[in-house]
Amino acid sequence: MSGNSWLLIHHIKVLNMKLYLDTNIVLGWFKRTMQNLRKEREFKVPAVMEFLSSKEGLDLIVSNLTEAEIIRYLISEWNCDAEFSKDVWKQFVDRFSITYLKPDVDLDELIIACSKIPTRKRTMTNLLHLHIAKKYGLWFLTGEENLSDRYKFYYKKIFTYKELRQRLSPP
Repeated sequence: MSGNSWLLIHHIKVLNMKLYLDTNIVLGWFKRTMQNLRKEREFKVPAVMEFLSSKEGLDLIVSNLTEAEIIRYLISEWNCDAEFSKDVWKQFVDRFSITYLKPDVDLDELIIACSKIPTRKRTMTNLLHLHIAKKYGLWFLTGEENLSDRYKFYYKKIFTYKELRQRLSPP
């Protein structure tokens, strides 16, 4: 395939891809932000967010569930106050022009999914994110390698970061 053909196919694949970001995808940005503030280290945008923000046609999306997890992380792990945590969250959303959802979630489908596959308590939050992505027809981007395999019966539009990089990078 010639370079121009690949670029055309690549452009079609990426154009307007709506990616719902799992918390584990964005967490590194908050960790680096706090390390920079507390330990006076030079801030460097994590590779995941650098890559995602560099690709045209990707609509990055988070929800109030993501925000709750990040606020919990900043308060519990870094001893931040609520106002500061909300400010850091807003900086993140603004910096990367992220779309913010406040989904109305019906959990009946999730009950069915959990009845088909034994699910750890820790996995429930990932399933809530997956449920939100499904409700809005979004691609779900996660760092959880086995989520796609275990829950493909529930929703198929799942990428790991590694899979997305492979899909969006030249051959």
